[in-house]
Amino acid sequence: MEQVKLLHLDSYPDKAQYLPKNQGYIIIELEGDRDGLVEIIAHFKKLHRLEWEEKKTVEIKKGTIIELMIPFQVPNVPWEGYGVDMAIWSNGEIIAQRTTAWDVADHWRRAPRYGFLSDFHQEEKGLLNDVESLSKFHLNIIQFYDWMYRHDQLVPLEEQFIDPMGRSLSYTIVKEKINAIHQKGMAAMAYGAVYASLKDFYEEHQEWGLYKNNGEPYHLIDIFYIMDISPDSLWNEHIIKAFQKVIEEGFDGIHMDQYGFPKKAFRITHGEKELVDLAKCYPALINQTKQQLKEVNPDVGLIFNNVSNYPVHTTAKANQDAVYIEVWPPVVHLRELKGLIDRGRELSGDKHVILSAYLPSFKLGEGEDPTAAENGALLTMATIFASGGYHLLLGEENKVLTEAYYPSYGRMREPFIEEVRNYYDFIVRYGRLLYDHSLIDLSFVYTGGINTEISFEGEAIFTPNGDVDTIWTIVKQLPDYQIIHLINLVGLKDDYWEHGKKQRPKEQKDIFCTVLIEKEVNGVYLASPDIETTEPIELAYVIVSHEHGKAIRFVIPKLLVWDMVYIDLS
Repeated sequence: MEQVKLLHLDSYPDKAQYLPKNQGYIIIELEGDRDGLVEIIAHFKKLHRLEWEEKKTVEIKKGTIIELMIPFQVPNVPWEGYGVDMAIWSNGEIIAQRTTAWDVADHWRRAPRYGFLSDFHQEEKGLLNDVESLSKFHLNIIQFYDWMYRHDQLVPLEEQFIDPMGRSLSYTIVKEKINAIHQKGMAAMAYGAVYASLKDFYEEHQEWGLYKNNGEPYHLIDIFYIMDISPDSLWNEHIIKAFQKVIEEGFDGIHMDQYGFPKKAFRITHGEKELVDLAKCYPALINQTKQQLKEVNPDVGLIFNNVSNYPVHTTAKANQDAVYIEVWPPVVHLRELKGLIDRGRELSGDKHVILSAYLPSFKLGEGEDPTAAENGALLTMATIFASGGYHLLLGEENKVLTEAYYPSYGRMREPFIEEVRNYYDFIVRYGRLLYDHSLIDLSFVYTGGINTEISFEGEAIFTPNGDVDTIWTIVKQLPDYQIIHLINLVGLKDDYWEHGKKQRPKEQKDIFCTVLIEKEVNGVYLASPDIETTEPIELAYVIVSHEHGKAIRFVIPKLLVWDMVYIDLS
């Protein structure tokens, strides 16, 4: 009997994220060129260690995509990521391989992979491919952007309404999307600007407004008027009640937005001007909002937007579930993204950092090549993920954010969708090595300059600075693991994170790495989202002499964009 040849193969978990002790399923889609039997052997792994194995035999029909489900029991742990490596056998031989990933978390704040939805018009009724797409990227919190009736009255009074930007929306569709999101193990976050009212509301409550030093009211495009968020402001009482109503309607949390200005403004109190420092007001507003929303839902989520990193120095420790930063110039270089993440993690202590880093290169004009946008996107994602951050970029059905107004999103092409899925599989599978709060960054003390604890040899220059035309080395450490990230910047003309790149970095081969060891080594492993599977590859190593004693030496065979090496010291 001839072997079956697969015409279609895909796999993914049935939910974006699982709660502890849940029942989970790995969905596998198969289509063959003929009728026949195939056997699927699935290895469930935590890093490189096999946890358990599942086998399934399935009959394939020519011209039909067969969908089967491999069940598994989610462990009772607060947070952990797993990989699933599958081999498909026919007539005693492997005919294909596929990997996917899944994770368990008792709350999404353990691993806040943020996505977006922004289309809620009536024609969306019953169309949930967008939610399916979000789930395949493992996006576990979804911001519903501009879903509301007004900024000062979020929940609409009627099912059909016109939003402040003139879009015709359906609240029925909003609720349909919320329900679909919940079924996939995701949380629905409602966008809400903390101080924006429409002009007519402001005119009725001018004493609630914020003013420039010349007496003019602050506003954005003469539509959204900025209101006073001082702790004793009546506006605060109004907007928090509006947020409470949103949670009562079924949302899981609020995405609290600001516009980045003003940083200081005046309010009118008893006819006198009084200076308001918004950096001091935001933490109080966040804490007050969280406290009152928990009266509606004790498990409510909250995220506040630090526009251009302002004012993260006051808000990082506030009662919210992540440090969220909307990135704007002058933060333009890849290495500066890492700086934002490092500082956000340090200031907050126990929160993850999400960067809203828009990629305008996906807003393509006529005749432009989308390849450049894709090349640049991979470098931006690699930088954010290797630095221990999350990236708000993906949403709708395989779309990407190009600017602060989400409905102006860009599109991903089919081959690139698979590459991006690999990146998101990777950060789920290796979450412990990327995002553990006990990670210590040793990049500038173990590599480069006078440091010899970790050294590299190859055709390129290796540096922890993230310079153009070098290999960027990021070194992190856990008690039982030494982690080395290599991000390839060789051959690039610039390192601007929001720019497209005409070509990808120049492929590097045979990178020799020497690492001073302090404990017994139980294995050296290479993993990369740029190769066909995310499965770790064990690297051979030898013991060599070092000026400080003994070291191990191994070879990284290939570097495309991002490689991660982890040394098992457990």
